[in-house]
Amino acid sequence: MTSRPKQKIRLNRPSGAASPPTGSGPRSTAAPAQAAPYTDVRRARLPEKLDRLTVLTKPGVRGFPDVDAAQALLAQTMRRDRVRGDVLDLSAMGGLIGALDSVKLRAVEGSAAALTVLQAAGLDAHPAIPGDNLLERWPERARTVCVVLAGDRGNAYAEAQVAWAHACTPPGGTLYIAGDRDKGFDRYVRAAGKAFGSGETIARDGGMRVAKLVRRPGPTPPQPGPEAFEAFGVSVVGLPGVFSAGKPDKATTLMLGALDALDLSGLDVLDLGCGTGIIGAWAARRGANVTLVDGDLQSVRSAQATLAASGLTGEAIHSDVDAALGERTFDVILTNPPFHVGRGVVLDVAREFIAAAARRLRPGGTVHLVANEPLPYEADLGVIGPVRETLREGGFKVLSVTRA
Repeated sequence: MTSRPKQKIRLNRPSGAASPPTGSGPRSTAAPAQAAPYTDVRRARLPEKLDRLTVLTKPGVRGFPDVDAAQALLAQTMRRDRVRGDVLDLSAMGGLIGALDSVKLRAVEGSAAALTVLQAAGLDAHPAIPGDNLLERWPERARTVCVVLAGDRGNAYAEAQVAWAHACTPPGGTLYIAGDRDKGFDRYVRAAGKAFGSGETIARDGGMRVAKLVRRPGPTPPQPGPEAFEAFGVSVVGLPGVFSAGKPDKATTLMLGALDALDLSGLDVLDLGCGTGIIGAWAARRGANVTLVDGDLQSVRSAQATLAASGLTGEAIHSDVDAALGERTFDVILTNPPFHVGRGVVLDVAREFIAAAARRLRPGGTVHLVANEPLPYEADLGVIGPVRETLREGGFKVLSVTRA
């Protein structure tokens, strides 16, 4: 979905056909079960060292159907250190840290899918992004803070996480920071050490790392600013970590070019998985009534900023696919669906995008989707109607389908 060299895409088997958790005995050789619905919250598969804990997950949560590997090492390390009491987790995912004995979790998440899981687990989770002030939610700061760095979202996002963690940790408080060695962890820990004043890496497992830092008094590093660019007649504001924050990605560029003659005046248009909001803003510029949705709160804030910077109106909604859309339906649905969740290549979310499009499309309406050439979306789209290949170029394809 970007202009980088083509990647090898491994298509995962259906999520409902998960193997037993590690440590639960031999794996079954029986035929896999039918895929569970995307919306189903279920138990996460845990590594053997944590298999006595119960943690929930669902498609769209980092690490699904397991827990995120860095978060697993973080939990093991904090349990070894006998961490107790209030813990502020700035990347709570499914709430693994809250499953530790004697931990009272303050769960913070920007993923709508993870917030659904945390609610199902009975945790009072708070939606937020790096830089948000959490003092209104918790006036007294927790003495222990933890965060898993999402290095796969780029340097600026990881730096934003570090600055946020510093602001949330009181002087004398402890930060546990976890991440992937191959995604810049050592570099980010050195930067965190300069702000905190002391700390070191205390746990390693394969490529995963955990560092422990104690904060000294001092100023918090500034949050990285957004990127900005002009494209397709709109002013795009890309917050750190949002997909294609600094320039339009190749797939979106191809789709909007292929749809240049599309008349959207007065139509209700859904930008499904909006990212920076470039597609929805393009549609609004053409006279559409636009709704933009994304499961990532950082992306929703970015899309809101793009609409404002472009002088356009529209509604950007934080939603696990279409869960927050109520009874809304649309004349046109535009989407560049994600096939990554964290480090993994999975299609659960993308296929739910297509199912949502089928639910939300009015009779006579059309879905336009762009994807990497190898991704097998034609059969899923075929439940709406005959699929047309509008464009195939540069390793991507634009598919269109109209409901009778």
